[in-house]
Amino acid sequence: GRYPLYFQSTVFSTMVKTQSNKYKIINIAAGGNYSRDPGKWNTRFGINDLPVYSDLPEEFYICWSSFADQTFYRTKLVVPLWARQEMVTPHHYYSEAYDQNEIGYNDTVIIGFAPGGSVTGWLIGVAHPDAQSIEFGKGVTERIPQGSDVCPNPYPNGKITEITPEAKAWLKKHGMPKAWQEKYNNVTMGQYLKLKNPPNF
Repeated sequence: GRYPLYFQSTVFSTMVKTQSNKYKIINIAAGGNYSRDPGKWNTRFGINDLPVYSDLPEEFYICWSSFADQTFYRTKLVVPLWARQEMVTPHHYYSEAYDQNEIGYNDTVIIGFAPGGSVTGWLIGVAHPDAQSIEFGKGVTERIPQGSDVCPNPYPNGKITEITPEAKAWLKKHGMPKAWQEKYNNVTMGQYLKLKNPPNF
């Protein structure tokens, strides 16, 4: 799959600043470990559709928690100008399903979360066989051990849900793969903000 599985996380508050300087609160249902198989790649993800009249997102402010390291995080993820321009750029491609030429847009934002506070943003959308996700940046993250006024603790008992025993055993045996850290803690395209506190496993 195109999106790595980093042991389930939960997003409990997200605010979007648009390029017209408006703020919107949205809900994002984070995708979990649907395969129930630690260490594998996840091909499903949570989703939220912004209204069609919304202008383009410029910044995401995200409160989330990682099950693997039992930590709350607050992240700012910037969508740079080139990525916003890409979201409204038409791409012509041939649709085998409809046997005709089509126009598509990379107008979907995918946000990935990893233990240690790493957050990565991608654009996808053009529906042709060779379409690739486009990485646009890293989030700036800070740890919030018990939540905060801005990111209140959403759990009734204040304790983050734990990962499965199988995932714990896998993590204890293998640790967090170095290849994941190298790939997803270094941006590959575009302007970005560096992570303040990179993971240390």
